[in-house]
Amino acid sequence: MSKEEAVILASRTLGLLMIVWALADLSHLPGTAYTFIHYANVELSSPAVTQYYRHSDLIALCFLITRIIGFSLLARWLFQAGPEVVEALLPGAAREMRMSAGANTSSDIL
Repeated sequence: MSKEEAVILASRTLGLLMIVWALADLSHLPGTAYTFIHYANVELSSPAVTQYYRHSDLIALCFLITRIIGFSLLARWLFQAGPEVVEALLPGAAREMRMSAGANTSSDIL
């Protein structure tokens, strides 16, 4: 297995892991949304407590949605396994691969 194949395999494995994490977070979305809607419509004994629960659940919901989007975008980027991913996972190897690819094409010409 060449370095390029190993990096592609690793990046796609990490991409798959990000998809699993996004789906796991997606499974928490209905409960978090329900909690936010519940405390948005209820008045507790203290206005400060009501406001605290509303803001706390809104922050939790926003960060959950941000994590889902972030994991999905990262999974897509990793699964494409472009030169940026190769450079991120194996610094310096992208230059070596380009140089070896250039050497192979120049030797094929001769």
